[in-house]
Amino acid sequence: EKMWVALIVLLFPEVVSEKNHVRWRRIIEMTAEERYRCHRPTNRRSRRDCLAYVRELEDENALKQAPWPSVPDACWNITWTQVNNATGNKTKLGTINDWGSCVNSTNDGTYRYFVSNAVPAHFFPPYCPISIGSGYCVGSEACVFDGLICGDEATVGSSAGYTPYGDVWIPVVTYMSMPMNPNPTRSDRPGSMYDAIAHGVKNIGAATGITIEDGITIQGPNDAGDYNIDEAGFVLPCGGHVTPPTDVLDLNDDTIGNDPSGPYFHYHQAATCLDAFVSADKPVADGGNAQTSHGNLFAYALDGFGIYTFSDLNGAAPILDECGGHFGPTDDYDLSTVSYHYHATPYTPYHLACQGPALSNCAATQPGANYCGQGCGADICIQPGSHLPAVQSYIASFNSTW
Repeated sequence: EKMWVALIVLLFPEVVSEKNHVRWRRIIEMTAEERYRCHRPTNRRSRRDCLAYVRELEDENALKQAPWPSVPDACWNITWTQVNNATGNKTKLGTINDWGSCVNSTNDGTYRYFVSNAVPAHFFPPYCPISIGSGYCVGSEACVFDGLICGDEATVGSSAGYTPYGDVWIPVVTYMSMPMNPNPTRSDRPGSMYDAIAHGVKNIGAATGITIEDGITIQGPNDAGDYNIDEAGFVLPCGGHVTPPTDVLDLNDDTIGNDPSGPYFHYHQAATCLDAFVSADKPVADGGNAQTSHGNLFAYALDGFGIYTFSDLNGAAPILDECGGHFGPTDDYDLSTVSYHYHATPYTPYHLACQGPALSNCAATQPGANYCGQGCGADICIQPGSHLPAVQSYIASFNSTW
């Protein structure tokens, strides 16, 4: 553990303390069993295990030299109580965003680099997955959280995220990098939604992407012992929640599974209270207006492609491939500039099922459970209204014979 802490301190010496340590894993060939443990729809006793997807550069010196951004010291010491006493005001809190949220990003012309404290840029109420006074296990089957009662001081009171009303977030070092100019014609497409690409890295194994506004990881659809969050019956404030307080359990990292101990905030569903959704693509059911233009960019997937809010050109529903992406413009007033990109959806897998293009082969990336979408009936999907020569030119810029 001390070795891993030392490596992270080398990366972020001014912002990282031992309590915020994260675990590294060397790049090795993953086994079929490791992939299954992360993708499986149920995780009762041993939880979902995505540790094998944590990625480090092969060249440790190159990793240290990467231009990782920093964030203010206050970001790592902030507490949920402080944030709410200050009504989320960033000036009072000394944080980058309101509500205690801190994220910074940079690039070196080849990769984007994100560092955050995993605190959402919006109010998050104390959270119990079922109810106050209930446990954390779904149904009657035993699970790793047996004996823990949400809001109960006797069983979870020692957690850093404990309140008598439920669990709250704690700041955790979170970082991710991905290509700036991702190649949709890569020979290994489609890929697993959890894979870091080329020399990209991440310290949260279950992450599939990261939001731009608050640097919160987007995780896959399966959670809490069920196929997806909807099946579990959980209500997620703004599409996210915190993990159970595993910091009260005497478990090693391999038993815990993948992510930091303690309540760690992350998204599964679309984060509809972020500015990108509220300003342009908030669902009508939530008080928004009917959409008339392409949705906003709000996140990046691990493969480097953008993730946009719900709507596509002229406010139409996007026509997506099995992975959840397609080719097309992202600006209604510039149809000549196209890209491959993803869209958030209100249904499983919520963001992406695999790293596309799908090429009608999404199922090959789905050990344990299949989260692939319906697709468009073709190997690649192009949004109606797109300028076909522009799509062809975009693809040819990577591979003229693809």
